[in-house]
Formats: sequence, C-alpha cells, structure tokens
Amino acid sequence: MYILSLLLLLSVITGCKKYFDVNSDPSTSQNPDPAAVLPSQIAYMARNIQFDGRFIGNYTQMWHNPAGADAWDTHGGNFGNNSGNSTWRMVYFEMGDNLNYIIKRGMNDELWDYVGVAQALKAWSFLTAADNFGDIIFNQAFEPNRTVFKYDDQETVYRGVDSIARLALSFLLRTDGKVNTGNLARGDIAYGGNREKWIRFTYGVLARLYHHQTNKSDYKPDSVLKFVGLALQSAADNFICPHSATKNDDTNVWGPARDNLPARRQSRFIVQLMDGTTFTGNSNPENRDPRMRGMLSVSPDTATLVNNSYSSLNGGYRYLIPATSGVTDPNNASAPTTAGGRRRVSTLYGDSSVINTGVGNWISSLGKYLFQNRVGFPIMTYHEMQFIKAEAAFLKNEKSTAFNAYRLGITEHFAFVNQLNASAPGVVPINPSQRNAYLAGGNVKQSELTLTLTDIMLQKFISDFGWNFIECWMDLRRYHYFDVDPITGNPVYIDFSRGIPFFSSNNLGPKPAQRFFPITVSENDWNIDELRRIGGLNIDYHTYENWVTKP
Repeated sequence: MYILSLLLLLSVITGCKKYFDVNSDPSTSQNPDPAAVLPSQIAYMARNIQFDGRFIGNYTQMWHNPAGADAWDTHGGNFGNNSGNSTWRMVYFEMGDNLNYIIKRGMNDELWDYVGVAQALKAWSFLTAADNFGDIIFNQAFEPNRTVFKYDDQETVYRGVDSIARLALSFLLRTDGKVNTGNLARGDIAYGGNREKWIRFTYGVLARLYHHQTNKSDYKPDSVLKFVGLALQSAADNFICPHSATKNDDTNVWGPARDNLPARRQSRFIVQLMDGTTFTGNSNPENRDPRMRGMLSVSPDTATLVNNSYSSLNGGYRYLIPATSGVTDPNNASAPTTAGGRRRVSTLYGDSSVINTGVGNWISSLGKYLFQNRVGFPIMTYHEMQFIKAEAAFLKNEKSTAFNAYRLGITEHFAFVNQLNASAPGVVPINPSQRNAYLAGGNVKQSELTLTLTDIMLQKFISDFGWNFIECWMDLRRYHYFDVDPITGNPVYIDFSRGIPFFSSNNLGPKPAQRFFPITVSENDWNIDELRRIGGLNIDYHTYENWVTKP
C-alpha cells in the first residue's frame, strides 16, 4: 500500500511538472530583465495622469464641457464610479509590484541604477496618489495574502515619500556593482540611461513634496530652494514620456487620433490670462501673450493671420464658462457654416475645428502644443521648478530671487511652447523679439518691488496648462481656491470663477473638490470599513480637506 501511494505521488508530481512546462510561455519570461519592465512603468505615468487630467482640468478651469451642466465643472465627485481613478490603478495595479520586482531583481544583481530609478518612480507615484486621494494605502501596500488594507493619513505618506526619495538617491549615486549607462538606457525611455538626470528628477520630487506644505507652520522654504537647486538644471532635464504614434497604445493620449478630449474646450480663465484681460484689463493686441497661438485654438470665424497674430475681435480665441445649466458656448447650437456657428469654440486639437477630424489617424501631423499624436508628455519640467523657486523665495521674503526665477520660468516656458510646436502644422514659432516685447509689457512685472504671489501663481498656471494637472490642483487647494493676495487685496487666483454653484450636500453649503474617491472596484469590496473611517461613503467625500492644505 505504501509503495502504491508513493508511485501515485510521483506520478502526480511528474504530471504537474509537465503541465506547468506546457503552460509556460517561452516568449514571456517569468523572470524578465528589468530593462524589459521599466519602459511600461514610465509610459503609465503619462497615460494615467492624462486620463485623470480630463477631470482635474475641469476643477482647475483649464477647460470646460460645452454640452450642458457638467459635474466636474461644478466640482462634483467620482463617488460610485471609476472616473478619476486612473492614478489609483497606476500606483497599485500597474506600477506597484512591477517597481518592487525591479527593485528586488536589481538588489540581487547589483543593478543599483535600476533600483534607484524604481525607487524614484515609487516616490513620485505615492506623492501623486496622496495629492489626488489624500489618505491612501501606504505601509501595507503590496503585502501578500491581504484582502483588507489600512489607509495611512497623508502626513504619514509624505514622510514615507521623503524616505523613499532619499533611498532612491543613495542608489542612484552608486557607481559600483553593475551600474552601467548603456544597460540602463535599454529600459530608460525618459532619460536614456542618464543617472544624473534621474538624480535631478528625484530632487524635483522632493521640491514638490516640501513645497506643497506652505500652509504648515514648519514649512521649510530653505529646503525647497535647496532641492530646486539640485533638481532640473535646464530644459534638457525635462522628464518627457515619448510617443511614436504608430498605433493607439504608443500615441499621445491627448492626440487627435485617440480623441480623449472631444467634449473639452478652453476656458475663460486660461484665455483671459493670455489675451491680456486678467493682467492688464483689456485684450488689445499689444497685450496678448504670443504663446496663445501655440497653446489655444481660434474659432472658425478667424481665417487669416496678420503680422503673426489673429486680428478679429478677441483674436478669435473664444472660450467657455463653467457649465452650470444649459450650454456654456452660446453658439453651440448653430451649424459651423452659419455666422453664429463660426464663432463656436474650437476643439483643443487645432484652430477653426469644432469637430475632431483626426480620429484614428495615427500618421498625419495634426494638432498643436500638447494635443498632437507624436508629442511627448511632460511629467516634470525646468520651468515648473523655477515657479516653485519663485514662490518659495517670495514666501521667504527673498524678493530678488523670486523675481529672477519668475522671469526665468516665463522665458523657459516660451521655449517649451516652441519646442512642442516644432512639427505642428501652421503654428508660427514665437520669435525672440515677440517674447521680449511680452516680457517688457504689462502682463509681466518689471521689478521685484511690484511682484506679487498673484503674478507668480498665474504665470505658473499658464505654464501648467494641459499637463501639470495635479500640481496645478495642489496650488489651487493650497490657496483654498480664493485666498487673498496680501498685497493686492484680491484673490491670488483673480478671476477664477466664484460664480459657479460648487457642489453641496447635507446642507453643508457650497464646497469645492479637495480629493478623489478611491477606485470603486476594489475599495468598496475590500476596504469599506477604512473608507468609512476616513470620510464615509458620503456623496460629499471628495470635499473633505486634506492634511497638507490645513494649517
């Protein structure tokens, strides 16, 4: 009996081995090279920021929906649906264990550069999640055999991100083991294996982390300035996720081929920041920002260029206001060929286009600025770092440093606009004389003595348009949307629409959005008690203010 049992056991073991051999995929390694895993991790960054940016763009009034009342325009939330959850999925399902794998494999193989890069991305991803969702799963994240996970408060996550970023730096600074630029370049689609740029990116994460805490009594502007000084040194250090645009999956999410912004149109807020209205009080041609033609779209009623600027009415740069009821584009009901219809606000993809004609067209060069198929999507830029420096220095009362960084941020963003539009059809580059005229004009302060927080934050908003959604939303929340500039006596974000009926419930009054609700698919099933603890399953969950913006 014993012998028979042993033979049966051996038979089962042998059979199992053959079964697993048959079902293993020789083309998909179960122990892949980190170089094969890293490219997708970088690609996830852009894709998920953009998907959530569709909605954050409404919250921040980068754009609006012309079709009627829109929950995102009025700061409704994502309770009960999975809109606005792409970042959550990115951190916990797409990047999480893949980054852990790169770290583990890198530690075993002495690939310290891969370990450092994965830790840097881990720090960035947790900071991004905390800024989007507030309290998140951190200490217990990725623990095996768990079905319930504890949420950590945002303060704990911020401390953890600080530690992870510093750990990343310790590995990125190593030159021993199997650290090799060429080997890292095999998987590094952002920086081509350049560890120095990864080090600067990691310091940029720390600059964001420390600067987000401006409302705290122990805010450390000196640390912010230190980290910015160690972060991106020029536009050559910009973190850009590339796109080849040969098919859907390697095409810019904002490109016309993928058509992910069919219902969004530029807002009054961004148009009036750029046409001179907000800064100078009118939109006369001499007050218009030359970057407009490379970033925004003109309506069909403007057909010609005069001296490299559009001359009709407001230059044809029309806009939407938040959709509180009915339609926000008064010409939306008119056919494009009628007089009214030709005043409709164009798509973000290009001038004089009320309908996207490039859907599914991967090859043609269509669109402008960030709204092109092949253009890379930025995750962090040098000009952003300059605006962080300007604000931190201003808050420290180092006005000269603030003024110089503010001006450099604007100048660098001009170059950024030209760079992205290098292959955009019909977009006339901004020449140095046009840039210099703008810098010498009424939109830009000419002295540190007249510089205000409003100047810094509104120019940063312009430079954030279309890409830096979470940072822009963080800025608005740090200033509680309507905090007053102590110098001007007006809101820092002057002309940000106060007239929209912000979301309200339970008779608690109008409240703007502060955070997203976590992904419904997993959290309502597994972590419902934790959700109740940090805000409940209430329809106003998303209006609870986060730790980082409180005193």
